[in-house]
Amino acid sequence: MKKVKVFAILALVAVMVFAMFGCSSEAPAESSTPAESSQTAEETQTGSDGEPWKIGIVVKQMGAPYFDYAAEGSKKAAEEMGAEIISYTGPSSEDVNQEITFIEDLITQGADAILVSTADSTAIIPTINKAIEAGVAVFTFDIDAPDSDRLFCITAGDAVESGTAIGESIVEQTGGEGQVALLTGGLGSDTLNQRLDAIEAVLADYPDIEIVATEACDDDFEKCVSQVENLIQTYPDIKAFAGVSTVNPPAAAMAIESAGKTGEIISLGIGLPSQCSEYVDSGTIPELILWDPGVMGYDAAAAAINYLNDGSLPQDGQNFGEYGGEIIVPEGTTVGYIPSIIFTKDNIHDYEF
Repeated sequence: MKKVKVFAILALVAVMVFAMFGCSSEAPAESSTPAESSQTAEETQTGSDGEPWKIGIVVKQMGAPYFDYAAEGSKKAAEEMGAEIISYTGPSSEDVNQEITFIEDLITQGADAILVSTADSTAIIPTINKAIEAGVAVFTFDIDAPDSDRLFCITAGDAVESGTAIGESIVEQTGGEGQVALLTGGLGSDTLNQRLDAIEAVLADYPDIEIVATEACDDDFEKCVSQVENLIQTYPDIKAFAGVSTVNPPAAAMAIESAGKTGEIISLGIGLPSQCSEYVDSGTIPELILWDPGVMGYDAAAAAINYLNDGSLPQDGQNFGEYGGEIIVPEGTTVGYIPSIIFTKDNIHDYEF
């Protein structure tokens, strides 16, 4: 396996060259600022054996359009920067044990870096730490494992901020009263749980809003549809469903419209425009919150490649180019955020993901 700190060797070579030629050459240009440090394919380095850096992607659910878009972004970054995506894999339904197996396989295959979005932020910790100990650069994206030794996380919007935005949307759309149900992907996700907690914190200030249930579907679309259908039967006066995973809003909207409740019950939360546009048009989903998963995948791969090249981690305001854009890195953290987008009838058809 190639060492990730090849930059140390390059630095030594640079010192030797400088010693040979002295100070007669022109002074070097100043180093770029974080906002200018996006690397191009021409500038990229490779491993000690001259081969492209090998990167694996492990997601919590294969077949989900959200992660497919993210993977396409990662592949774009790798192509531009001269790296190679050797694997894009994950379980067919959320299963952290399968994710663990996939990560261990990538370690054995000699991956230089692994990008991980996990179904369980705690259970994955020993395996991420094992990869780091083996010399693999592990970056999380979308769903973090903050207590692991992972190097950095690229995600979208602070989980508390996005959850707060969903809670405020519930208040606005319901007029501050009525029964609502909360929906999530998996209860083992630290990020999703933070969003749920933030929604509940907002609604706690509105005593006329009653949270009647919180359901986890493990990011299974059909399971979520069934859960919403049952909740509509159990709570005939329910006014809204709010989901913190991209599966939730379109699944809830489908169940609402199948029950003939269009105009009576709404669906809100985190969702893909491509999966939700028809429901936004019908008014069943008045608005959505999301980000571009392709940009997230791009920035995660670019961050990993930069680290492999020179040992650097993303900085606040760092620019990953025309596609990747700038990220926000709060001081003292190893988490970078890409901006969120509010989708309504006015703009949802402007996006392809």
